[in-house]
Amino acid sequence: MNKSRISFHLLYAVIILLISPVLFTSCLKDDSDYEKQVKIDDRIINTYLTNHNIQAQKHYSGIYYRKIKENITATSLTRYNVVSFYYTIYRLDEGMYYITSQQPIQSISKANGDKPLQFCLLSNTMVPQGLDYGISLMKVGEIFEFYIPSYLAYGSYGCSLFPANSNFVVVVEVVGVDTETGVEHNQLDSIQNYANIKYPNHQKLESGLFFIDSLPGTGENPGTQSRVEVDFTRKYLDDSIIKSVIGSSFYLDNLQAVKGLEEGLKLMKEGGSAIMIMPSKIGFGESLCIVPQKARKELLEDKLISAEVEPYSILKYVVKLRKAN
Repeated sequence: MNKSRISFHLLYAVIILLISPVLFTSCLKDDSDYEKQVKIDDRIINTYLTNHNIQAQKHYSGIYYRKIKENITATSLTRYNVVSFYYTIYRLDEGMYYITSQQPIQSISKANGDKPLQFCLLSNTMVPQGLDYGISLMKVGEIFEFYIPSYLAYGSYGCSLFPANSNFVVVVEVVGVDTETGVEHNQLDSIQNYANIKYPNHQKLESGLFFIDSLPGTGENPGTQSRVEVDFTRKYLDDSIIKSVIGSSFYLDNLQAVKGLEEGLKLMKEGGSAIMIMPSKIGFGESLCIVPQKARKELLEDKLISAEVEPYSILKYVVKLRKAN
């Protein structure tokens, strides 16, 4: 298991601790509160299933699921597979009518021209946790409907998209599966094609970093353990901006920046500007997959997560090196 996966295991534990505090306590009162919430959620889900004559199975984790479309010839998914999927997510309220008559919180679909989400299966990098368990039951080409209780979703956390202790219905279609090595190879091909067109004078490094020295500097060149001050804009490959920072200072080789950015900075000189394009392996790797996607912004604002970048994202940095010493 690589270091990035371990770090995200720790981050995931912090997230669950914050958004579902009832799950991480040893006192009898909180244990009772947790058990009470489990019973409430199960009652809401079972009432809905019964009222609408839906035959769903219960997983040992606590989620319920039913198969909408099967693909018995496909290979089962395994832990650490990189899974590509589409989804539609609804909030399941007590006493609500048939779920598909409700407005979904979010729908990511091929019909809408959306790209599928990707995540690393059963690696503690999916929120809600119950969806990770659910997708592990699927095969490529299948569509399942999952009923996820709050204690396996966002727990006592609420935001503008859903209140605290919300149960969810998520319809998932798995459309692809790969290994992390396969993802890296595909990303390198995509970056190569992109760079050939946009930046024909690019430099490709062995790590997979594509470096474009757009404005060579004349000052000091950063080395091991150098302190650098930089301006940078982090983007996805379609040039949509994730984050812009002016005057960020940090030490190289101290895990304060992603590997691709550090490697690129060591090729620069003070006063220079560069463009760096990198596969997820030297960026943010598997990161955290958030469903619904648009909850990520509020989770970041509420400081419940620190992962700004979508899983397995190719990144493009526009960087100015102000100082190096």
